[in-house]
Amino acid sequence: MQQKKTNDGKAYVISFIAMGAVAVLYSLIFPMYRWQHYLIVAGIALLVGRVVFIMAQGLDTSKEAPVQQSIPKTGDSAVDTLVEKGQEMLSEIRRENDLIPDAELTAQMDQLDKVSNQIFHTVAEHPEKAPQIRRFMDYYLPTTLKMLSGYRKMDERQVKGSNAQETRVQIRQAMSTVLQAFDKQLDALYQDEMLDISTDIDVMETMLKQDGLIENGVKGQKQ
Repeated sequence: MQQKKTNDGKAYVISFIAMGAVAVLYSLIFPMYRWQHYLIVAGIALLVGRVVFIMAQGLDTSKEAPVQQSIPKTGDSAVDTLVEKGQEMLSEIRRENDLIPDAELTAQMDQLDKVSNQIFHTVAEHPEKAPQIRRFMDYYLPTTLKMLSGYRKMDERQVKGSNAQETRVQIRQAMSTVLQAFDKQLDALYQDEMLDISTDIDVMETMLKQDGLIENGVKGQKQ
C-alpha cells in the first residue's frame, strides 16, 4: 500500500497549489474589502481543492500500462471469435482496474492481464487447444470481471462497514487464487509439448547409454 500513500501525498500538494491559485485569481478579478468576500473565496478554493484532490488521488504516473500485443488471426472463425471475446473482457478488466486506486489489486490485475494474454497467444498459435480454455472463457474470466466491477462500485459509492471491508478482503484473496489458477491453465496448454520434450530426453538418454557415450542419464547429470 506504499504506492497509495505516495499518491495521497502528491494529491494533497496538488490540491493546495490549486487552492492557492484560485485564491490569487479571485483576488485579481473581484474586490476583497469585506469579510464576506474572504468567505466566498475560501469556499471556492476548498471546493476546487477537494475536486483536484480526488482527481489526483487516483493518478499513478509511476505505473506503466501493460503493453498489449496484437494476436494474429488463425483462420478458424470459431477460435478467432473466442480469442476476440477474451480480449474484450480483458479490456473491460483493465478499465475497471484503472478506476480502482488500490496498488495491491492493481498489481494482481496487471499480472492477470499478462498471463491471460499468454493464454490467448498460445491458443492463436495452436487453435486445436481452444477447447481447453472453454471454462476459462465461460466462467473464470467473466467472474473475475464481475468481482472487480463489484470492488470498483463499492469504492465509488464509498460503501463502508464491516461487511463491505470483509468483501474487499475476500476479493483481494480471491484474485490471488485466480492468478494461481490462470498460471496452471497456461501450464496445462503446454503439457503436451513438455511431455514430448521429456520423451525426447528419455529416448536420447537410452541411445547414448547404448552407444557407451554416457554412464548416468541426462536428467541425473550434475551441473
